[in-house]
Amino acid sequence: MNPGEAPLAGALREVEEETGLASLMFPWGESWQETAPYAGGKVARYYLAHSPDGAVFLPVNPVLGRPEHHEFRWLEFDAAARVLPPRLQPVLQWAAARVHASPNII
Repeated sequence: MNPGEAPLAGALREVEEETGLASLMFPWGESWQETAPYAGGKVARYYLAHSPDGAVFLPVNPVLGRPEHHEFRWLEFDAAARVLPPRLQPVLQWAAARVHASPNII
């Protein structure tokens, strides 16, 4: 996050910078789930959002000279559970529980 930036504002900025997604909606609220510490104590915070556009592109980061990510995939929860690393499984379970608890929200 940038100095003085609220966590959700930072997340929205990062999502747009790294994926091009800019019109996120939060029909499940603005709650979040964090990962356990990894990579030298880093903690990642995840929000559950809906992207009505869904058109992702991975732009080149001008500082790195390459995209920050190599690929993206839109997956059903079961398929995501098979490919996500263990540190992200609790986040996926949290998101699945929220979505399944309100199936008609979007």
